[in-house]
This record gives sequence, structure tokens and C-alpha cells, in this order.
Amino acid sequence: MKDLGFLQGLDWVSSLIILLSVWNLGTFIHVWSILPKRKESLKQNFLTENNPSIWEEKLSEVLFPIETKLSWMKHLAGISTMLGLLGTVLGISEAFSSLQEAGTVSLDAFAGGIKLALVTTILGLFVAIPSLFGFQFLKHRLLDLEREALSWLKIPPR
Repeated sequence: MKDLGFLQGLDWVSSLIILLSVWNLGTFIHVWSILPKRKESLKQNFLTENNPSIWEEKLSEVLFPIETKLSWMKHLAGISTMLGLLGTVLGISEAFSSLQEAGTVSLDAFAGGIKLALVTTILGLFVAIPSLFGFQFLKHRLLDLEREALSWLKIPPR
């Protein structure tokens, strides 16, 4: 096998994990960028028609799609963790199969599978941990926006 640098040992599980990381990053950037726009939109909407009886419903209508996108971030973080675990199990299985084929205990026969196991574990955690931090960060930003918008009923924004 050619030496491909850091890409050596990447398999379909690693490719899926990388795909999930790109998806989660895109979701994070999208939600991060639309929150200020939604806040301004809500302010304008509140100032034009501030009927308290329907305000919570309108607020939910605006924030629900964002909450849905955020839930995907959390779920994809969990899936990337599970894919990392799957890669670990497949890599160790490959390592033992290589030992069986070699017919002897050899570090060379064992190393490829163990490397694959470690790479997928690292990738899975590398995607899951920042994804969960990003999810929590944006979730709290969204909750702050919701609380602020609900407080407008008592103290209208300027």
C-alpha cells in the first residue's frame, strides 16, 4: 500500500465520520449566522403587532426550525461516536484476522488493524466532542433569545 500520510488507514467508517463533521460544521455556521437575523425579525414583528395572546405561538413558529437543526447536531455527534466505536471493533477484528492469516504472532501483522482502530476512534471523538460543545453553545444562545423575546411582553424593546 502506498504511504498516503495521514490518510493512510482511512476506510469507509472514517469517511462517514468526516462527512458528519462537515455536516455539523455547516449546521453550526448556519444556525450561528441566522440567530441575529431571527432576533431582528422577531423585534420587528413584535413592534408591529404585539398581541400577547399569540406572541408565544409566533415565537415558537420562528424558533422551532432552528431547534430542529440543533437537534441534528446533537444526534450526529452521537452517531459519529458510535461510528468511531464501530471502526475500533472493525480495526481490532482486522488485526486479529491478519494475525490468523500470518499464522504467527507478529507486530507487523497486528499493527495495520490497530492503527485503523485508533484512527476511527480518534476521528469519532474529534467530531463528537466539538459538536456537542457547539450544540450546547447554540442551544443556550437560542434559549437566551427565547427568554429575551418573551420578556418583551413586560418591557418592549427599543
